[in-house]
Amino acid sequence: MDEPTEKPRELAEEVEQGRSARTPALAISGVAMAIGGLFLVIGGIALAVYLLA
Repeated sequence: MDEPTEKPRELAEEVEQGRSARTPALAISGVAMAIGGLFLVIGGIALAVYLLA
């Protein structure tokens, strides 16, 4: 398998520096992934409570 062209640490450094034109897209995608993960966890807990009640 080929190595990814950019490593996550390099992308994180790019977002922190804020010098790239794609920085807003990288930051927004990171926030969207965090919110999506939180939504999945809360949804899973709610489903478990519903099925067990």
